[in-house]
Amino acid sequence: MSRRFGRGAARRLAVRLTATVAAAAAGAVVFSGTASAAPAPAAPPSLQTLLGDLTRTVPLAQDLFGGILATPGVTEVIEGVTGQEVGTTTAQDFLFPAPTFGCGVAGNPMTVTVASAQSGPNFPIPPWIERGHLRFQAVPAHLEIPKQSDLQVAWFNVNTLKSGVVPLDDTILNVPTLSKTVDTGEGIVLAALFGGVNYESGATCTALGTVGQFTA
Repeated sequence: MSRRFGRGAARRLAVRLTATVAAAAAGAVVFSGTASAAPAPAAPPSLQTLLGDLTRTVPLAQDLFGGILATPGVTEVIEGVTGQEVGTTTAQDFLFPAPTFGCGVAGNPMTVTVASAQSGPNFPIPPWIERGHLRFQAVPAHLEIPKQSDLQVAWFNVNTLKSGVVPLDDTILNVPTLSKTVDTGEGIVLAALFGGVNYESGATCTALGTVGQFTA
């Protein structure tokens, strides 16, 4: 092999290697730039998501007042000023919704009446209920404002043997609230709810009845 041929071959090989390295470097730069590019920004949360987060993070009124009442000295001050026993309770449901006839949603002739009872002491958070009392409440699944309540609750305290039958005839601004606070005395109270509710349209919801056991 001649010296001239060897030098030419070496020169051509060097040129090819240089071109290959340059191409690889350019490809690496392009690839690296693509891989390191910032990802597209995420879509903003929907209004429904924001409202859901707010609902989960905002405390309920009962929880908020409960925290205030837990502050040392606050309960004593309120009781000293008002003469009422301070406390917080929650409503207890009857065993099942009462089957209800004569009214309903979207023209249906049948619906249900949901009922509950809440014990005391529940103060100063409404509804105000004293110890040894139960507040009975009923709500027929019918989209009208009640005109008259003929709902009744028969109750029996198994500890004191006290009993009674009371109408749920409390009102606010002459509108029936379908509720009544009853002095049942402390103990286990058995109760049955039944009766009807009249509405301005002439419809009448007649609840066949439901039963429950509550602690007063």
